[in-house]
Amino acid sequence: MPNVTFMKAITCDVILTSASTRADGSLGLRFATPELDASSKTVFFELLNQNLKMLLQPKDGEPAELKDVKREFECKTPGQRLRSVLFVAWKQAKEPGEFENFYRAKMEFYINDIKENLQPV
Repeated sequence: MPNVTFMKAITCDVILTSASTRADGSLGLRFATPELDASSKTVFFELLNQNLKMLLQPKDGEPAELKDVKREFECKTPGQRLRSVLFVAWKQAKEPGEFENFYRAKMEFYINDIKENLQPV
């Protein structure tokens, strides 16, 4: 029998306190809850960094219609994540030249570093 983990689900009154756009076209949302006891807080922390489904509905009255926003999370591959991190490093370091040259040089450095630590065959 496969190992099945059952996650807790949460229903809680919240206030949407801010919404901002992100560079990748997604939204960053911030919510405030009422005061919670320790066990209720734990349920929230257990769901951190999980792929979740969310239903937002005004508490006062029913919504006129349910808007279904369909978009799956497209998880980046490790290579895509590394490229994104290198881009941020390039921007922060204010390196001269094009990012593509910076990227290729860094990748060559990492490849050579790993190759040097390989056992001879």
